Amino acid sequence: MPLDSSSSKTKGQVILEYVLLALCLCVIALRATDTENPAAQSASFTTLSDNLYTLSVSAVLFFSFVLWFIFALCSSRFSYRFTALEIGLCLLCIAAVIAGFAASNKRAAITDSLCLIAPVLMAVLLVQILDSPSKIKLVLTVIAALGVVSAHQCVEQFFVSNKAVIAQYEQNPQTMLQTFGIQPGSFQQFLFEHRLYSKDVRAFFTTGNSAGSFAILACFAALALFIDKFKNRRTGQYTLVSLITSGIVVSVVIFGLIITRSKGAIAASLIAAAMFVAFIYLGNWLNSHKKAILFVCLIFFIAAVFAISAYGLAHDRLPGGNSMLVRWQYWHASAKMYADHWRTGVGPGNFAHFYTHYKPAAAIESVSDPHNFLLSVLTQYGPLGLIGFLALFILPLWKSFPVVSLSNPPGKQDSPRQLQPQPNFRTLAITYLTIVSAALLFIRPMIMPSNYGDTPNVIIYVVFTLYVTPVIAFILGSWFLTTGTKQAASNGSRATYITAALFCAAIGLLLHNLIDFAIFEPPVFTAFCAIIACLIAADFKQKAFALKPALPAKIILTSAALALIAAYLFYAWAPVAKTTKIQRQMHRFGYSYELLDKAIEYDRMDPIAPNLNGRLYLQRYKETPNAQTLLLEKAKTCFLAAIDRDKADFRNYEKLSDVYALLAKNPSSQEKKYLLNKSLDYLNSTVERYPGSSDLRIELAEVAEQLAKNDVAMAQYEKAVEIEDAYRSQFKIMYPGRNVFSRLSQEKYDTAKQRINALSEQPTP
Repeated sequence: MPLDSSSSKTKGQVILEYVLLALCLCVIALRATDTENPAAQSASFTTLSDNLYTLSVSAVLFFSFVLWFIFALCSSRFSYRFTALEIGLCLLCIAAVIAGFAASNKRAAITDSLCLIAPVLMAVLLVQILDSPSKIKLVLTVIAALGVVSAHQCVEQFFVSNKAVIAQYEQNPQTMLQTFGIQPGSFQQFLFEHRLYSKDVRAFFTTGNSAGSFAILACFAALALFIDKFKNRRTGQYTLVSLITSGIVVSVVIFGLIITRSKGAIAASLIAAAMFVAFIYLGNWLNSHKKAILFVCLIFFIAAVFAISAYGLAHDRLPGGNSMLVRWQYWHASAKMYADHWRTGVGPGNFAHFYTHYKPAAAIESVSDPHNFLLSVLTQYGPLGLIGFLALFILPLWKSFPVVSLSNPPGKQDSPRQLQPQPNFRTLAITYLTIVSAALLFIRPMIMPSNYGDTPNVIIYVVFTLYVTPVIAFILGSWFLTTGTKQAASNGSRATYITAALFCAAIGLLLHNLIDFAIFEPPVFTAFCAIIACLIAADFKQKAFALKPALPAKIILTSAALALIAAYLFYAWAPVAKTTKIQRQMHRFGYSYELLDKAIEYDRMDPIAPNLNGRLYLQRYKETPNAQTLLLEKAKTCFLAAIDRDKADFRNYEKLSDVYALLAKNPSSQEKKYLLNKSLDYLNSTVERYPGSSDLRIELAEVAEQLAKNDVAMAQYEKAVEIEDAYRSQFKIMYPGRNVFSRLSQEKYDTAKQRINALSEQPTP
């Protein structure tokens, strides 16, 4: 690999960039082969290790950019390639800070913001590093090979794993339900079984839609490499075998996309493919009329929003199947949420905490994202955040609008400016693909531990299936993409085909995520940012910005960069790392007040630890023969602390109401009426945060009856029945022919009706 540079880069900076490129590729690969979704919040320590992993991986990307910046700043001349990402990144960072201060759960806000910003910084860094076609094709090779890994996993799930899991569940359902903390006979069990028997093919992602989104990126990355080889087939740069093997990779990734059965991803990929064909045949015309095209698309989008809103408000759903029915409920609730928090949004990562405030009574389940990336950013980061997020991708896509047509003679287009001599692609590919393969083989087992079993045969099977097979699939995919390659020079004509493919990949992903949330899964968003970086670098034509900053400027900027690192470590990473350590200790030795008190002290923003400690005090109180009021007082203190850290989550208010209700049952209590009124007050606060819960309505009615507030009790019983009836009506629509699974339970439903009749017969005082 060349270490001399015709640009202002020193040999040390070139070496550093090679190292940072390896780190970025390893992060992309590790994320694409491990399920990671920090947005799934719950009042459980099980999310802490996931959040720590997310923050640690984001730290690698964050620190890589800062290290490059400091190193380049301290060199003889600072050189920087403007990416068109900077404006959107600055706006998004400002919005994240403003929305973070307004967030109810600030720990979730910090985690979500950093998880979103770190891949964008990686994209900016990659644009600085990807200064040759060989490096660009290397990144595309890694993403396409990961598409092969994902396709292999989809095939394995489709034909083997899903059937095995169903058989295991049917053999011993209690064990599996206990593993996921699901109460047998509950509505959660119904939802679990529904997902289980739907046989979702999701590879290493949380859903099949997310696997489909990643497959769009991988498919067009492989297609870009295939077309580059096809256009170079007569130049002697590639052999016929190389062309065939690349075509096989494209076919495998497309097959993986198909078996995910993600209708949205498949439809978006077809639209993107049609756009790619249009660029090939009408590239010059499209480029000369791109302003008019953008205006027409904008008008069409606005008209579509009005049409969807009008239809949804008139019919309380959207045309289509169950997925569009529930999406209208998500979007309608999100619109109400934004209307109440239109300046700042509810805060990054706080959507799930606020969704229950607006969830329709008939809705089957709660969600942590509105399944529309525009609404997701708008409701959480506010209008400034949405503008910044759109600018992140619209500006680079606008600047990199493809100019390619079959009618163009070769070499007429401007070729991308190479800022340093092109490295040998074969050497580059062998080196980096070996590094990424080693990371998958040795690092994945540490971040993705598994139960290896008790016998050697089981251990070998688990290790081979979980850890070795994905590496083999990655090696085969990358070998198929690089075999027969003699060199990797590209003139401008061929580079524009790569630009067109990457442009369509980005558009396809954004289109799909108008009805899904896959873009916010860290693996998908990281790969998406890498695609955007390749698109910018492949089309980069301007000179890099260069200057010689004075010593005071270097000191100030370096100090600011180091301060950002310190802030990341002390305010984002360290508290989660400490509480995760507590979680692991409790996993080994059991829950204890002392360990939870430490977790509460270590992280003063996270409500999970005080919530768990309060629940532990409640459990001990119920298990103690001679119940001690002191345990309830300590539980009350814990739940008040949890409320102080997250005022939007209804669960802490519900538990605090339970504490006061238990205190009122104490025979020695002289303040029963006062305590019951406190329980009623907190139940009212609970219902305000989850008005669509029939269970909470009945709890409130029962306490109101104890206080002889019969009018309040009757109103709540009636509302509970109304909510259950609405739910049952939607259940029959979504699952025709199936027996209705009561969310409230038939016993409570009948009791509520009986109480309505009994209270209506009583004379009005």
